[in-house]
Amino acid sequence: MLDVLAFTLAGVGLGVVTGLVPGLHVNNLTPIMLVIAASSSLGLVALIVAMSITNVFISYIPSTFLGAPEAGTELSVLPAQRLLLEGRGYHAVRLTIWGCLGGLILSTIVLTPFLLVVTPAYELIKPQMHWLLTFVIVVMVLLERSKGKILWATAIFFISGLLGLLALDTNLLPGDAALMPLLSGLFGVSALLPSITAGASLPEQNLEEEPLEAREMLKPLCAGTAAGAVTGVIPSMGPSQGTVLAQVATKSSGTEEFLTAVSSVNTSKALFSFVALYAIGSARSGAAIAVKQSMEVGPTELAFIIGVALLAGGISAVIGLKLGKFAAKHMEAVPYRALCIAVLGLIVVMTFIYSGPVGLLVLATATAVGTLPAVVKVKRTHAMGVIMLPCILFFAGAKGGVVSAMGLG
Repeated sequence: MLDVLAFTLAGVGLGVVTGLVPGLHVNNLTPIMLVIAASSSLGLVALIVAMSITNVFISYIPSTFLGAPEAGTELSVLPAQRLLLEGRGYHAVRLTIWGCLGGLILSTIVLTPFLLVVTPAYELIKPQMHWLLTFVIVVMVLLERSKGKILWATAIFFISGLLGLLALDTNLLPGDAALMPLLSGLFGVSALLPSITAGASLPEQNLEEEPLEAREMLKPLCAGTAAGAVTGVIPSMGPSQGTVLAQVATKSSGTEEFLTAVSSVNTSKALFSFVALYAIGSARSGAAIAVKQSMEVGPTELAFIIGVALLAGGISAVIGLKLGKFAAKHMEAVPYRALCIAVLGLIVVMTFIYSGPVGLLVLATATAVGTLPAVVKVKRTHAMGVIMLPCILFFAGAKGGVVSAMGLG
């Protein structure tokens, strides 16, 4: 049992590293972990689950202070940086940390009723998955309301979707190697460039702990947890889409409610991606794929995964709050523009290491597409067409024909 605890703590440590370093993700490390921990499948699962959960908690710190998001935190960048520029960066981190922890606890509470309905429900909707995903996209586009913004949102969805088809469904790059430059360009570099070109500087940060109203947090927490459960099972739907749907359901629009919702969606999705292994026998994340390769997930194994996730989440919340306060305390003394340039350089280097010269071309193209939403003033969420369009075509049985018709096969 002590070895499992050691693996869990090691996973927390690795989750902190992957959460803090832009461009380094859990999926980049899981293949290495499969080799290192081959002698202990239970220990390996503990390490992967702990790393995956911790990464979610900690990744909000660089997305708040640097605008360099991990997959799933891209929606939080603008609201969190809005608070950062008001001197409330630590408050933004606290909201996301408590949102993550609340989402994890609520997910555990609703797990039993979820398991009772998810298997028959999934079998029912699976043949119509492409229509469900299309409905989600239509709702998100129509939320732009004005005709001009709806047209732009539609265009951004299809442009990013075609880029996804080019990068993910051809021999241009292996699938895993393509995700990093795609997501980094669409949601990372495109958010960093305005800070670099404008020479942005940070105001003094307030380190006092602003009160968090439990009643105000409960609604976005519940909606975010429910959305995370859905996105943890349905393919290609990420925390971005889940957060938007949670906002629609709760009619919430405030920055604080938004950050609570998006973080609870992210931890809920991370946990339910492992639950999906037991409920529907499918993996919905790179970490879940690694767990599936290590063991068959039954009721006992699922209880073990939940226990590790809760332990890792509790430790991660403490570490995240400490790191968030440290970052807020020292960020004013850091040359912010130079730091953004350094992060940009790190993303470029990591892209070259993982994807080579072609990856840099994909990164540049994705960055150009990622700047469009800010220019035309629509949500960046529409750029998730990079994953959703290929997935819709796959479930419709049309992906191969579309790729061939485009001359990409």
